Amino acid sequence: MEEYQAPKHILQVLKEIEYEEALKLGDQRYVDTRAARGSQKTLFRLGRKFGLDLNSGAFFPPTSKHVLFFGHTGSGKTTELRHYAKELSGPSRYLVVEVDIPEELDIHNLQYADTLMAMARSLLKRLAETQVDLGADALAELEKWFCERVLNSDVAKEFSAQIGSGIEAKGGIPYLVNLFSRFTVAFKTNATYKDSMRRVIRDTFAMFACAFNNLLRRAEAALEAGGIATRVLFVIDGTDKLRGEDRSAFFVQDAERLLAIDAHVIYAAPLSLKYEGNTGKLDDLVLPMIKLYERDGARCEAGWSALRCILLKRADRSLFAGEAEIAQIIERCGGHPREMLRLLKLCCEFEESGLIDAATVEAAIKQLASEYRRFLEPEDYPLLANIDRNPVHGGNDERTRKLLYNLALLEYNDGSWRRSHPAVRLLDGYISAKTAQQASGG
Repeated sequence: MEEYQAPKHILQVLKEIEYEEALKLGDQRYVDTRAARGSQKTLFRLGRKFGLDLNSGAFFPPTSKHVLFFGHTGSGKTTELRHYAKELSGPSRYLVVEVDIPEELDIHNLQYADTLMAMARSLLKRLAETQVDLGADALAELEKWFCERVLNSDVAKEFSAQIGSGIEAKGGIPYLVNLFSRFTVAFKTNATYKDSMRRVIRDTFAMFACAFNNLLRRAEAALEAGGIATRVLFVIDGTDKLRGEDRSAFFVQDAERLLAIDAHVIYAAPLSLKYEGNTGKLDDLVLPMIKLYERDGARCEAGWSALRCILLKRADRSLFAGEAEIAQIIERCGGHPREMLRLLKLCCEFEESGLIDAATVEAAIKQLASEYRRFLEPEDYPLLANIDRNPVHGGNDERTRKLLYNLALLEYNDGSWRRSHPAVRLLDGYISAKTAQQASGG
């Protein structure tokens, strides 16, 4: 493999920076952040939840397990999950099936029916890649449900005729992958049929769940016989981007439907959901944020080192006027990787001198701060200033959860303490609130 070289031109940095996309396995830009997060035990705990002891290799998986993997949006959950999943995979472990929700479905209008269809499609594609022998009748029950209840439903006949054209194979994994693929595309792009298909799935859900569960058991038996894996593990990415009512509907109201699938599943979840306290039977685990400082204010060298390494894999050291500019970018991101890359992008847009100098960094930080000003309300500033004075008692009301979701408030060490986003502290509203509290002795 050719050795990776960080971009050495500002325009090349802008071209290649994609802070909304997670790194795939093998990407040379990946930086191990476990020490920086204080998350050395997070992977071990995740393995234990799914019946695997990563130290001894002992494996006693539960019948099913659905885990919410919490963390700030953009904090690196998906990238870390991919590396964690790799550790959980293997002949005596799991076959990992990744489902990219934003890629496959409409994240702004997502329901459990859409997700389950995408899971079935991804499972079938993954099984086809392994070339595992499922047996002649392993797909029969799922094919029966799809053909009898979905394709022949009154609301779906017109659409069924459209998607049926061009499908030559009748039966088997390729046939079902093709059908599921066309329906998941419809869930993402075709509003006319989306609600109709959801009703069909809801009305025949018991049959679908039974067919899905039976396919999983047959697949796992075949995978184990072939020495490929023992169980299947789904990693559902993108569900942490759900907001408000959609988030509640998916993770709370429809949780029983998700749990009806006897599978092993990890869902990326927004940190604010954890504090709503109504996730019921869904298990959870938190990915800690990268720390620049400890709770007592002591500098966390592992955090600074990790973020500097991440930054210099996106922009060559020669593009920065000095270490002071690098340190300022890191300082103002608060330990949040995506926020640091947002600042880098802004620096590249403001740069005029040929180098990212102090003036450029200052302009980028002010721009980032102004973007927070647009959604913060006057009542937010006293709350943030108070949390900074006493980070242990951050509250758990709707306003606090909103601040966590929008990253104006950042959480560290599995939630044991919080601090406001460093860019927010530059805003007049925050400075006024802090000054007023100091004057009152509060």
